[in-house]
This record gives sequence, structure tokens and C-alpha cells, in this order.
Amino acid sequence: MDALRASTMLLLVPVHAAMLLAVNGHPGAWASAIYWFVHVFRLPLFFAMSGFFLALLLSRRGVGSTLRNRSLRVAVPLAVGLFTLVPLLIAVSQATGIAISGDGLPQEGTFKLELSYLWFLWYLLILDGIAFSVYLLAPRVARHVRRGMKRAIATPLAGIALLAVPTALALWGQPEWTAAAPAGNFAPNPSTLFYYALFFALGATLCMHRDLVEAARRDAWRWAACAVVATLPAAALFAAHNSPQLADKPLVHGAALLIYAVATWTSLMALIGLASRYLNRSRPAFRYMADSSYWIYLFHLTPMVLLIALLRGSGLGTPAQFTLIVAGSLAASLATYPLLVRYTPIGWVLNGRRKRTRPSLWQVALPASTPGAAPSRPAA
Repeated sequence: MDALRASTMLLLVPVHAAMLLAVNGHPGAWASAIYWFVHVFRLPLFFAMSGFFLALLLSRRGVGSTLRNRSLRVAVPLAVGLFTLVPLLIAVSQATGIAISGDGLPQEGTFKLELSYLWFLWYLLILDGIAFSVYLLAPRVARHVRRGMKRAIATPLAGIALLAVPTALALWGQPEWTAAAPAGNFAPNPSTLFYYALFFALGATLCMHRDLVEAARRDAWRWAACAVVATLPAAALFAAHNSPQLADKPLVHGAALLIYAVATWTSLMALIGLASRYLNRSRPAFRYMADSSYWIYLFHLTPMVLLIALLRGSGLGTPAQFTLIVAGSLAASLATYPLLVRYTPIGWVLNGRRKRTRPSLWQVALPASTPGAAPSRPAA
């Protein structure tokens, strides 16, 4: 599950690279395709994994320890990021003239407090608060939600079709078919919050009923086939949804959203099943990437904007620039992680304490000295 959670974070890098290139002079269907296909499952999967691990913490550590954990892992990075990372990103945008919003215009004006790309930490914090409240004050409601979700997942044909209805309704007013939150508004969008709450509840249910994970593992490739069958027509309908023939037809729009919702639910079950089947062993590389993924999410946009500015006017084509920007921003994030984050208080907040198993760069560069020993002399 850690590897799956890390992948949802890491996929944000190519999505943001495509989006920023599209609004900075590289328009094209390729950016919309990357954004759309990744968002069929990425954010729903992230919230499902968040619900899974919240339920896991509650079952193992209790309410008090879980509250401390979620405050440290979510609330503190959000609060610090709002006053450091977001202003830094805006300052870099203003200095380079690179647009970081969908309107294609560089940031202007003085600093104002806004969520920017940290919006889903804010939504996660709200969902955590709702989950805690239901768990403590309305346990019967929590049980009914889990039972309903379990029945839906355990009976795929009817259950997924049933879950697709509220999912599609939550997306009804979204022009891009993805539940996005206003980056500058702290007031949560009710339909967006409800949309992600559905997947948050899925994750909590999977944690409480591990037999569902085993069933997803057993039927992983069937779920994957269903996801492909649903995603292809949903993509075709999305590509045509702005045409004059389809734009004003609610029935067509509703049917398309239902197919998209089915694609999302089946994709999630396929990915959970495949991860349970093929990523169920402890691998140091996966563990390291899972640890670093949170930092990559928080940090990657600033070097990405700088790289876009550096490559502007280089004459390189869009594919080459996209590749360099993704690789460069990932490299910058991964390079800063062991130096500035992993063994520092920042890393303790994001992932917990880590012990060094190897000497640091400073320990390698500077020879160790024995107390009281005379310094060695060079040979004559």
C-alpha cells in the first residue's frame, strides 16, 4: 500500500509538467490527454489510501495517537507550506514570468494567503476531521457506511453501478470531469468534498475488511479489463463533450459521467489488487520512494517553474522539454530529500524519525579524528 500511495504522489509531476507547459505556450491535446487519463484514478486513489491508513492507525494506536499523527503529518506541513512553499512558488512565477494557473497569466500583486497546489492537504484535513467526528460521535453511522461500501464492492456488477451514480452527480458541474478545488478559496466545495469522501470511505472499508483486498488481489486482472473497457469510451466522450452536438444534451453528459465514474472505481480496484499481488514484498527502493514522495509533492513545482523558464526559447520541441522538466524536477526533489529532509526535523514531521545507515556526505568528506590524537604530518 505504501508503494501505491507513493505512486499517486509521483504521478503529480508529469501532470503538473503537462499543465504548466500547456498554459505557457505549448497547447495541445497531449496535455489534456495526460491530465485526463491520470486523473481517472490518481486523486481518488490518494484519498482511498488516506482513508485506509487513517483506519489502520485508529485500529492500532487509538484516537489520541492518531490525532497527533495526522496533525503532525498533514496540518503542520500544510500550515508551514502556506507561508513558505506557496509564497516561494509565487515569487518564482513573478520573477520568471511563467504562469502557474489555468488562465495562462503570471502571478501578480502582493502576497496573499492561498491554498494553491496544497489544496488537497486541506481537503484531506477536513475529511480526517469528519471521519474522527463520525467515529467518536456516530459509530453506528460509520458501521452503516462500511457495510454499504462492503456490499457494493463485494457485488461488483450492481455495486459499482450503484456507486457510479453519486460519483457522477458530484462531477456534474465540473467542466474537466475532475473534482478540482478553487486554489484560492479555503471554503470547501461541497460536491468536491463529497466526491473524495466516497473514495476515503472505500479506503477505510478496505482496511476494516481485508477480505475485500484479497478478493481484489484475486480478480485484479478482471478489474483491469473492466477499467480499460470503461475508460476508452469515457475518453472518447470527453474528447467530444465540447462539440455543438453534445454540449447541451444533459442525457449524453450524464451517461458519459456514469461511464467515467465506472472507469474510476474499476481502476481503483484493479490498482489495489495489482499492488497487493505484485508489490506485497518489502523492497528498500520502494520504501525510499514512498518516504520521499511527500517531499517531492511539496517541493517539485518550484524547480519545475525554473526549468520551464530556462528551456523557454531553447528551440527544443514540446516532448523534449516535457521529458527534461519531469526528469529535472524529480532529480532536484530527490537530491534535496536526503540532504535537507530525511534526517532532519522536516523528515520527522513528514515521515517519522529515520536513522542513518550510512555516513553522511560531511562524514565522508571530513576524516574522523580521535580525541587527543596528534594531527598527522605529511611525509617528507
